[in-house]
Amino acid sequence: MRRAAVLAALAALVLAPPSAAASPVSSAASFSPLVHAFADPLAATVAVSVDPASVDPASVRVAPRFAPYRGRLLRVERSTAAGGTLLLRFVYRLSCSTSACIPKQGERSFSLAPARVSWRGPDGIRRSGEASWPPLTVASRLTPADLTAPEFTASPEPPVPAYAVAPGPLGTALLALGAALVAAGATTLLALALRRRRRPLAVAPLQRALELVEQASRGDVVERRRALYQLALVLEEARLEPESWAARKLAWAPATPDPDGMQMLSLVIREQLREAV
Repeated sequence: MRRAAVLAALAALVLAPPSAAASPVSSAASFSPLVHAFADPLAATVAVSVDPASVDPASVRVAPRFAPYRGRLLRVERSTAAGGTLLLRFVYRLSCSTSACIPKQGERSFSLAPARVSWRGPDGIRRSGEASWPPLTVASRLTPADLTAPEFTASPEPPVPAYAVAPGPLGTALLALGAALVAAGATTLLALALRRRRRPLAVAPLQRALELVEQASRGDVVERRRALYQLALVLEEARLEPESWAARKLAWAPATPDPDGMQMLSLVIREQLREAV
């Protein structure tokens, strides 16, 4: 009987299929935390153990599927374990604030699709495996009492604003300051105008222009018009606008400039010169 048992055990060893060779790549996926409040961020990590003698570590790729969450890769961490095994940790940041993640009846669980892990062996062929995620739970921010008897807790009245300076006195002071600035500007403009008005006349050019008008009053029409126009330019330069306008009008009147009008204009301007001096 004992002999038969030994023979049966030997036959089982001989007839048993050879065990599959251990994979040079293994992976595991995890969340931190496993339970989170709606719209809170969380971390997702895919840890990949690689045998550098059988797999090129640079060829390792991880393709996670986080729907309905949205995730982005934060970093890839590398470390060496006992026996020369290389550990790669792919760390992602996840969040979900859409209606697809709103918890029902206080909480909601999700089973995300496994992450696909691929690598290239010495033969150049790309192989792949999967890393399954643990269940993920979204908890509501509302308590059962909130769901039973919802109540709007925010105050409908806005808080009373606080000011370093009261708006009323500040507005009055700004208006007074604006009025003072306008008055100062007007005073400055008036002073400049008076200064220009009181500027001493250039008597010599005006005297010569008047003498030319008086002499031309006895000449032909061309001389009269030329002398009056020259006088208008000199008067304009002296900022005597009304007199300059009168001389210009007389110079280019349709009719021939009247000698008496020319003499009268000369007398008026000479009288103003005597008052100015």
